[in-house]
Amino acid sequence: MTKVSATNFRKHLFDYLDRAAGGEIIVIQRNNQEVARLIPVVQSDWRENMKITPELLVSPEEFIKPLDDIWEEYM
Repeated sequence: MTKVSATNFRKHLFDYLDRAAGGEIIVIQRNNQEVARLIPVVQSDWRENMKITPELLVSPEEFIKPLDDIWEEYM
């Protein structure tokens, strides 16, 4: 964890963003009091969070079959 003044943070913004992207927590202070924290984003793959496997409730042929009343408008 790195503590930095707001003025120094503003002057070196992109350096601190790079450090946060690398996994470091940046604490921003004003008058020696913590006002904010810059924390790294944890990138997660949404596929890992899937608990159920999607399944079709109709046959594949029925799923791709056009709806007759709507389909006629486009022909």
